[in-house]
Amino acid sequence: MDDGRNIILIGYRASGKTTIGKQLAEELWKKFIDVDDETCKRFGGKTIAQIWEESGEPAWRREEAAVTQELVARKGLIIGLGGGTLMQPEARKAVEEAANAVRIYFKCHPDELYRRISEDKKSAATRPNLTRHAGSIEEIKEMLALREPVYEAVADVVFDVTHVTPDSALRYVIKRCL
Repeated sequence: MDDGRNIILIGYRASGKTTIGKQLAEELWKKFIDVDDETCKRFGGKTIAQIWEESGEPAWRREEAAVTQELVARKGLIIGLGGGTLMQPEARKAVEEAANAVRIYFKCHPDELYRRISEDKKSAATRPNLTRHAGSIEEIKEMLALREPVYEAVADVVFDVTHVTPDSALRYVIKRCL
């Protein structure tokens, strides 16, 4: 029986939020919703890179925060946040104050994130660069230096997924976090 609790997945791009989130949803008979995907729908299904180019990052961030607020107000979801979602004050507040939720940060070493992102050709085509370092390991390190303290402050559980397969991560989350 579903207790109505939301499971909110936090982490940098390629940390496994979507992969593990979808598996978790299937295992727990819940619905997985990706904040980035839902936000893209509000811009007619364009990619994040297209949205940033045409409408600007501030427009994206406003809509991302609104989507996050709406999702955390619902019940029984697995929610995969965007890597920058919690950097928006309204989104962070909504996630922190979400009742009946468990917030899990999928922590991952920058070298492994870079490896995963480099292997995902779709990601490079659909995601904007976040710094002048344009998708490099330096960009990941720079962004994690800003984001990781926020991820850790908001999370109820910090789970290092650097050397963990998605199946092992799934078993861990079900056994230890829920």
